[in-house]
Amino acid sequence: MSAKPLPILLTGANGGLGSALARVLAARGVQLILVDRQRRKLERLCDEIEALGAPAPAYCDMDLANLAPDGASELMAGFEQAYGPLYGLVHAAARFGGLRPLEQTPPDQWLLDIQVNLNASWLLSVAALPQLKRDRGVLAFMLDSAPAQGQAYWGGYGVSKAALASLAAMFADELEGSACRVISLDPGPMRTALRAEAYLAEDPALLPDPLTVAESLATQLLPSD
Repeated sequence: MSAKPLPILLTGANGGLGSALARVLAARGVQLILVDRQRRKLERLCDEIEALGAPAPAYCDMDLANLAPDGASELMAGFEQAYGPLYGLVHAAARFGGLRPLEQTPPDQWLLDIQVNLNASWLLSVAALPQLKRDRGVLAFMLDSAPAQGQAYWGGYGVSKAALASLAAMFADELEGSACRVISLDPGPMRTALRAEAYLAEDPALLPDPLTVAESLATQLLPSD
């Protein structure tokens, strides 16, 4: 890694996996740009990271449910001006509204799931690509293969995760041979609040801690040289 910290934008930074990944990447010297919708949680996370002696993160309290094309472009331009071209964009944000049959899913919940889990990832990726393609950048998607296989009751979350896997595969195919590396990562079961909402009878103590999973993911995100 170069002497100058690599700038990585991480969505879903307040989530179980997102916050764990933020801590692990910061400990490895990454200049983080954290995106999530709850400002106070972002501020607490930034304080924790600075206490580690890591580079002070930037943060943006943005609700991806409201992200528009112009907003994505402005966000990327602002971060480039402050930190230089992005090295990485990591899509760790996820919205899950609970298990229910499709016919009982409220339309607004369906639309929000698709917007946050899929549309926002496409908008941010397209806006970031001019920066990511400059010098061996990385575009990373956090997938969830289990509900994406068409199982009952996963609703907009399951559909959006299946579509996100296709989106990531398309980006990888289209960017093959470019300076941007596209990776799809499925962290598997973890001890997170999102999983607890879906698996009510599961003992979370039997699941891996997100920090353990984040250590492995960080190795795949960062350059090897």
